[in-house]
Amino acid sequence: MSNLRTSKCLMVFTVALLWMTFSASAQVNDTINGLVTDTQNSPLDGVEISLDGVAVKTKSDGRFQWVVPKSNVGKILLTFNKGGYEPQTLTEETGTPSSTVLQVQLASSGNPQDAYKLSPVVIESEVTSLMSLKWNDDFKHVSYPKQWLDKVYTVEPGDSIQSAIDFANSAGGGVVLLKEGTHTLDSSITLKSKVTITGEGRARTILMQGADMSGTAFFAKPEPQVTDLVIKDLTLKGLQNNRAHGIQMWGKNESRHTRIMLQNITVSNWDAHGVHIKRTDNIIMDNCIFQSNGSAGSLFHNVYFLYNKYILQSDCDMSFPVTGKGNKYTSTEYVLAQRCTIKDSKVNGIQSDHEEAGYIFFHKYNISGCGRVALWFPCENYYDKHNYTENPKYAPQKVILNRCAIVNNTWGAMWRAVNDSYVINCTFANKKIDMGLLKCDVTMENSTFTKGNQIYTDVDEWPSDVKLLW
Repeated sequence: MSNLRTSKCLMVFTVALLWMTFSASAQVNDTINGLVTDTQNSPLDGVEISLDGVAVKTKSDGRFQWVVPKSNVGKILLTFNKGGYEPQTLTEETGTPSSTVLQVQLASSGNPQDAYKLSPVVIESEVTSLMSLKWNDDFKHVSYPKQWLDKVYTVEPGDSIQSAIDFANSAGGGVVLLKEGTHTLDSSITLKSKVTITGEGRARTILMQGADMSGTAFFAKPEPQVTDLVIKDLTLKGLQNNRAHGIQMWGKNESRHTRIMLQNITVSNWDAHGVHIKRTDNIIMDNCIFQSNGSAGSLFHNVYFLYNKYILQSDCDMSFPVTGKGNKYTSTEYVLAQRCTIKDSKVNGIQSDHEEAGYIFFHKYNISGCGRVALWFPCENYYDKHNYTENPKYAPQKVILNRCAIVNNTWGAMWRAVNDSYVINCTFANKKIDMGLLKCDVTMENSTFTKGNQIYTDVDEWPSDVKLLW
């Protein structure tokens, strides 16, 4: 029997929408628009701007928008942090007329190694509080890669990236620095352990699929095991041909790849998956753009996780998948995604399914414009995709949505056999159904549903225009 527990559903939780104005007319300064550069006025990517445990990040243009919480009035202290630069704290006045852009310059730390270091993700304090409240101490967080920064192998466009990776790995660890320019990929690059692959910024270091390249740009085979890998500050760009992938990592259960971080990278225009990671643990994606991938068919997605544990995604954009989904989470456990976005999928935005799928926390995950379902949790057996098996073992369990905006999709969320889950402080406003729940145990708290929800007690009640398996 479906159990829908609703508390305070009539309370409207208002999330201030980000907006930007550069007009001469004065506006109330409840949103701060900013630009962060270095001392040479070059935009800085991946700068974290934080206040009281909440943060936003700049992308490659150096810009950010900060929505001032209602609890913060008067003067606020914004902290700016980026690896390789001196942190800075600025005082900004709120509630006063302003049409200007806050311009911030960060000075280099003076240590070149600082630019190669990964920047740990700051998890918003509300997330950790809710995890403790709802799950006690059961959630398991990711472990970060270790780095070896003493040896740096520089690769100019036209030089061999693979040779530099091999040298760094053979030396016991090191940095492969891909210099500014376009590096043409004519064959796959094999990823190896204890290597940090970094560009000079995703707008400056471009790895471009060659005309005849097939396979995968960055590939980790099942053997040997790959550990402690960092890829940062670069763009992987495909040509939407040859069924080529951007990044693929295939591990083995007895020797799973582990401690993998992607930071400040863009992966776009690949014919197959943008990123496909399988049987790999401790995956971190921070401030990344995965867009316009999957032109080869609907089975290819911007991001596809399969049989993974311990995932952290922060400030990632998986919008505009060509034919597949923005992000597919199959058999994934201990997932935290904060401040992520999916827009304009022709089909489903997110799919989560199969065995060992659980402890999934989506915080400020905004999904809009999906032609089908924004959040598709179908109770699907991965090995019997064409037959519906109604068993909670094939559906994600223990899911929390907090402060998510699921709007302007055909269907908001269609879930089957999802239990011990919560929808908190969320906004749903979709075209047909906000949430359709078949034999689910989901508690709603302080959330709004403009179109309304449907509760089903039998699969025969499932709407005819929503396939059982999509």
